[in-house]
Amino acid sequence: MTALPRTHLERLQRHTEEINRRLGFSFTLADFVNANMNYDRLGDAATETLVSNVAGLMRLLKIPAKSLQPFLLSSPTFFRRSPSSVQTQFTDIAALLGMPWRSYVKKVLKARRIANATPESVSNLIDALATELELSPAAVKAILKRHTILLGSNANTLVSNIRTTINRLNLSKSDYATFVRRAPGLLATPTDTLETKVKAFADMFSIHPATALKALRRSPPLLAMATDTIRNNLHRTATALNIPVHNWSQTVIKKPSLASYRAGTLLSTVSQIASLFKMSAPDVIAIASRFPSLLCISIEAYESKLPLVLKFCRTLGFDYTPAETLRECPLAFTYAPRRLQERLRLAELGLGPRSIMNLLTLAKEDASPLLRRSRLHP
Repeated sequence: MTALPRTHLERLQRHTEEINRRLGFSFTLADFVNANMNYDRLGDAATETLVSNVAGLMRLLKIPAKSLQPFLLSSPTFFRRSPSSVQTQFTDIAALLGMPWRSYVKKVLKARRIANATPESVSNLIDALATELELSPAAVKAILKRHTILLGSNANTLVSNIRTTINRLNLSKSDYATFVRRAPGLLATPTDTLETKVKAFADMFSIHPATALKALRRSPPLLAMATDTIRNNLHRTATALNIPVHNWSQTVIKKPSLASYRAGTLLSTVSQIASLFKMSAPDVIAIASRFPSLLCISIEAYESKLPLVLKFCRTLGFDYTPAETLRECPLAFTYAPRRLQERLRLAELGLGPRSIMNLLTLAKEDASPLLRRSRLHP
């Protein structure tokens, strides 16, 4: 504090006292001194101007002093911003992203580093990412809405990172675009960090880095997770399911997204499946170890598909119980309800193979003529 001229310090003291007294804040003089270090024009402003601006900002954003205080300290330029200019800035950016103004305000208050993003910088970012990733502006906006912290990034920096990552990880643009559409934070993740994560993933599962990258393409959010988190998940779920870690690792690599699941989540899923199909938990685990996709299906999806699968099987001459459907044709539950309904229609009309899986896996070009014929039947 003593490094500031006395008159400057006195003005900051007045700012502190008046804003606290009149608007209900709890700033300290140290808060204003620190804010002044980041924005040295703060001490030059008239106290009445700051009080007016802050009061207007509270009305505009419709938030109390307690919520606005940390925002102002992290973005001190807003002490001297007129509420009308802030409204224009936030309104224009919200319109660019295609999101409600109030939703954008909430994003700014949560991720305060984007507060100084301008309509121009956001527009440049959208154009640069659309060009570099060969995506539509709408697709880029969807990415930015999911991960608004990126609005605080420099477009040229992100483009450079994209190019370096694509080159060093030997990815195509479409591969990289797939990664970031599912895990937008990867756009700002340094290439060195991603390379380290791929290698760690490869070591964890005792596979080649190229194979690890292929697995990660199927579950991009894993690249955004800490390696230790993945390792802990792997060991804890193996223990919870009573499966050797090595064996469970071989199962998980078939369905990499399982590496993000916690032990409690998987145990709950197993329990719900066992209850629905009237099976024991160990039986469910044994089946899921061979067909790990079964652990990624919600219980609501199972409940909606089970009647269809039972009817489909019985129409083909297999009078299965619920438990038998999971044992004999577990992959039937990985298909969408529409496909199950279409195949049930074919089974009822005696069209197509009479094998459960042969009919379900019938190629689209072979199934389409049969489906057209089925519509000619009453």
